[in-house]
Amino acid sequence: RLNYPMIDGVVSGCPSLLLEPERRNLITYSEDFSDASWNETRINITSNSLIAPDGTLAANLMQQYGVDTNAGVVFNTLTFTSSPYTFSVFAKMDELRYINLAENVAIGSTRRTWFDLQNGTIGTTNAGHTAKIENYGNGWYRCSITFTSLVASNSVFIYLSDGDGIVNAEINKGLYIYGAQLEEGSYATSYIPTNGSSVTRSAETC
Repeated sequence: RLNYPMIDGVVSGCPSLLLEPERRNLITYSEDFSDASWNETRINITSNSLIAPDGTLAANLMQQYGVDTNAGVVFNTLTFTSSPYTFSVFAKMDELRYINLAENVAIGSTRRTWFDLQNGTIGTTNAGHTAKIENYGNGWYRCSITFTSLVASNSVFIYLSDGDGIVNAEINKGLYIYGAQLEEGSYATSYIPTNGSSVTRSAETC
């Protein structure tokens, strides 16, 4: 975030520069899930509840509320083309250890992938999704799905879950989320923070 070179360490175990292509985070409020650009159903969002992966007090507590155990969700609706997209979010377990990331395939129908935030593993993955989970330390994982949208006006969803393949969540239980990113591309690049508009990172060269 401060214009230091990124290190990926994948060249024969030796630290190496991480040079990434141009990417744009289409989510306009990547850290503030209480903003009106996000839609909330059956959840409470409490901002600045925990230290985020970047070391700041910026993570959000996402909790199931009310009397309905149908899983709570926060989602963002955007316009898609026929290209591959990757949606990612940082997540950390609290009372709940599972989230699922989803996107629309038609009105009222979604494709989903579940992530286990205790073991750092990928659970049930619907056809059409390629999933990845990365350990960022201190209990934080970056979860991502790559897909080609089947509809032009699509939503990306972050659902709470009681377990793998389960679409319910226990009332008053929750977990932590931070740093949502939706980018056009077949894999997730490093996180691009936004605060009111989409942000583009230029292609990097050495």
